Amino acid sequence: MAATYTIKVSGAFSAAHRLPGHPGPCASMHGHNFEVTAKLAAETLVSGMVADFMDVRAALDACFVRLDHACLNDVPELSPPTAEVIAAWIFGQLRTRLEDGRVRVVKVTVVESEGLAASYAEKP
Repeated sequence: MAATYTIKVSGAFSAAHRLPGHPGPCASMHGHNFEVTAKLAAETLVSGMVADFMDVRAALDACFVRLDHACLNDVPELSPPTAEVIAAWIFGQLRTRLEDGRVRVVKVTVVESEGLAASYAEKP
């Protein structure tokens, strides 16, 4: 089995959402400062890197354009707008922007509040 190199790049956005039908307080509109970490991997390096950190950060920031200071309930792809669904959506966006046959997106983690996080990863 070949060795694998990995990198992690994080960013953040602020947004509001509500979870209709939720039995607790999350049914009401509320906000979070979401923290997102993307993990990428490659078996070979180019210029000594899996990917340029700044390119990955730019791809994350491009995702955040639709999310930052938005009501996530207004983003049709995020229904319901849970941390799990947000992680899967960002994963797909990063895959489109960054995967090139050598680099692959491994996992995206969304921290909703301190100690509360959800991740999305596909099976290899």
